[in-house]
Amino acid sequence: MKKLIYITTLLLISGIATASSLTVESDKQEFKDSDNKIYLEGDVKVKNGAINVLSPRAVVEVDPKSNKVNKVQFKENAYSYQMEGGKKHEIKAQILEMSLLKKVFSAQGNTLSSITEKGRPVVIVTADKQEYNKNTNVMKAFGNVNIVYKDVETLSNQAIVDLTKNNDVKRIQLIGNANLKQANSKITAKKLDYDNIKQEAVATGSVFSDIITEDNKNIKVWSEYQSFDKKANVMTASGSTVIKYEDYTARGPKVNVFPDSKTKKLNQAVFLGRSKIETKGRTIEADRISITMNPKDFKAEGNVKSVIPNIGNMK
Repeated sequence: MKKLIYITTLLLISGIATASSLTVESDKQEFKDSDNKIYLEGDVKVKNGAINVLSPRAVVEVDPKSNKVNKVQFKENAYSYQMEGGKKHEIKAQILEMSLLKKVFSAQGNTLSSITEKGRPVVIVTADKQEYNKNTNVMKAFGNVNIVYKDVETLSNQAIVDLTKNNDVKRIQLIGNANLKQANSKITAKKLDYDNIKQEAVATGSVFSDIITEDNKNIKVWSEYQSFDKKANVMTASGSTVIKYEDYTARGPKVNVFPDSKTKKLNQAVFLGRSKIETKGRTIEADRISITMNPKDFKAEGNVKSVIPNIGNMK
């Protein structure tokens, strides 16, 4: 027969009613005043407001001075879920720790968290460790972080995800060996920051982008900084910038990549500052170089210098 206890989130024994209670069910419960803990075993079920947690074993830790419940630690394949704003937020881990006063969840070991809407996953995060702060609606993940968000998949050492109160994604920050893949295009950098509200992404540190155009052609970009405006379909790169497109290799301090005004596809790369382009053995330097993809062409302007090798000597 299951044992059922009710623990207020603020006071354990005082009997004073509070707005939200902690309901605990388990096959076995052991109270130890010596270490201020309650040990729960066997089909443990914990409910606190909209939050539900299931696990084989759990430990309730009580602060000896205030008699407040400090935290609850769930062990051996813990599972937590809650429904808010029509979305279901789930967390799975080997160990799941819930701080009631701070409203912080900490998960360790094969962690997986997800947000689903109408039965469909909106965000899935796997990592060695995850932490979710319900007060700030910020989720942090550490170690082998993999995020799947709509049609975007990312990998990184660390990640920070800012959520709205309705569990919609506001911002994703990838830190350390950041990789982002969308459709056939990908970005790698030391750090990548994606603002879902503005639909803008900023990548910094050894940035490489491999962009597949709609006509299945590659635009490869190396630089120290890159920004992407998804709404305008404009990319800016700076810092030792290199672009490769078919037999064109262009280098310069800064480049802006624009879409065609009619098709809205990426079609023009404009280098600003002293730049050079290499193609078919020729090298052209200029203050401004503009490359178009369709029709494939380039134009150099401002103090233009061309080097054409192997034409023989004139005597």
